[in-house]
Amino acid sequence: MKAARSTNITASRTKSFWHSVLGDVDQIGSERYFVTITCFVSFLFLLVLCLVHVFMNLKIEPALIAGTGSIILLGLYGIVRFTNCLFIPKILLSLVGLLLLDLTWYSKFLSNGPVLFFILIFGALVLWVWEGKSLLLLLLVYYLNLGMLFLIDLNAAPELFAYPEGRVRSVDIFLSFTLYSALLIILLYVVKRDFTRKKENAIRSDNLKSAFLANMSHEIRTPMNAIVGFSNLLKDEADPKAIAQYIEIIQRNSNNLMHLIDDILDLSKIEAGVLTLKYSNLSVKELFEELMGVYQAELDNKGKGKVHLSYEIQENDFLTCSDPFRVKQVLSNLLSNAVKFTFEGEIRLSCEKKKNELIFSISDTGCGIPEKNQDKIFDRFFTQNNRGLNNYGSGIGLSISERIVSLLGGKIWFESNIDLGSVFYVSLPHRIDESDSKETTDTSPDQQRHEKLHQPLVLLVEDEKSNQILIEKKLENYDIELACVSDGWAAIDYVEQNPHIRLILMDLKLPGLDGYATTRSIKVKYPRLPIVAQTAFAMAGDREKALAAGCDEYITKPIESEELQRIFSCYL
Repeated sequence: MKAARSTNITASRTKSFWHSVLGDVDQIGSERYFVTITCFVSFLFLLVLCLVHVFMNLKIEPALIAGTGSIILLGLYGIVRFTNCLFIPKILLSLVGLLLLDLTWYSKFLSNGPVLFFILIFGALVLWVWEGKSLLLLLLVYYLNLGMLFLIDLNAAPELFAYPEGRVRSVDIFLSFTLYSALLIILLYVVKRDFTRKKENAIRSDNLKSAFLANMSHEIRTPMNAIVGFSNLLKDEADPKAIAQYIEIIQRNSNNLMHLIDDILDLSKIEAGVLTLKYSNLSVKELFEELMGVYQAELDNKGKGKVHLSYEIQENDFLTCSDPFRVKQVLSNLLSNAVKFTFEGEIRLSCEKKKNELIFSISDTGCGIPEKNQDKIFDRFFTQNNRGLNNYGSGIGLSISERIVSLLGGKIWFESNIDLGSVFYVSLPHRIDESDSKETTDTSPDQQRHEKLHQPLVLLVEDEKSNQILIEKKLENYDIELACVSDGWAAIDYVEQNPHIRLILMDLKLPGLDGYATTRSIKVKYPRLPIVAQTAFAMAGDREKALAAGCDEYITKPIESEELQRIFSCYL
């Protein structure tokens, strides 16, 4: 047992050492990793070649060439490993490497030496490192180089081909073959391992995609079945109690469906590497109080009145600069799981400061996580259905939380004992942004005079009648005047006729002139007029595209009442 543990420690240290020397292929990419390995291994090879020639008293010219080449390759290794520069090292590796091989070939009795055969293999390195027009150009240089070597060989003096004695010939040829073959085997092994890794990743990705589609089909159909089914029952139901019950079921399943869609979008953004973080100062106490209200209501709705929900902050409150939405998302995921698996006892949310970190913890007295599941708890699509307590859930919430915490510069871990409960910890950097301030929108004197006399005018640009009706209903208690148009040209005309408009809610998918072009056209003449994109486009890059078109804000459908209230508070 001790021997096995010692072997594992040694293997872990060895892996850590090579990671520090060569980098992590998943972080730096296959191309940079291959060039790094090529430079480092070739440096070692040329250093050994130089020393062997010196100690065995062989020809001095190859030793000088090998020593010079090892210094050059060590420098290239340093550039590739520790900077973002890759193109110049690749050029030098290809051209200088070919030149060094040429000089070594010439100094080692021309084509009687084994270097010529390694020049043949050098073409594979060019093929692996370059692509497109650069590959064609480097291959042209390579074949011109072979032609030059042919002319040198053809016209060389006979004495350049002759070894001084048979012993020197044998040692030079077989020693060189041994070293060159070792270098070639190592590089081909790296290529093979990289190809195998990519193949395995492709198979794993395909399997994950299949699992994802199967999982999502079930998860989407489950709430949709309740929404559609109880919506149909509402048409013929006259009992007020039954109607209220059906509406509650529809709302609950609609929220579950929206939560699932948000998780899918977040996962796609994380996988694409385009999840953006918006840093601002947040109050831990205000965040905790908001979460307490939400999850106390959830406990009440689930009939878990025996569960006591509380929070504790080490110094009454902390102010920190982070992404408030993402921090809330992570803590919400952990609290949702605590509520799901706890039926009595306590759920406790706490925060304390250690050095320059804030340590959040969510503890519960639930059923705990079985030891066999603990190493898979952050895997995508893994769901723990301990004792049948988790009959819903996509299995991506904790995976998303782990990735978000990593993007925020922190880490997440847990402790759990079966039947005793679990404690999840989240550490985040504690920092303050003193420059944090909210933007304000200026209004002209004419607009200000109009606002004192009339309600603020808001224009809704929406082509779907049902969405118009829904937003009108959501806004009927607001002290505003709402106007609706259904296409981009009508929106432009309305703004021209009503320049005192305070805010535009702009759908992006419109018949004729779309919302992007409409926004650009309005912003040319009215750059200070706030335009908020309200859209069903919610994939990676859609927000950036809307903001690039000139929109001041971006919200996705279905639009929450709280989101509208925030928009109006900001711009009206």
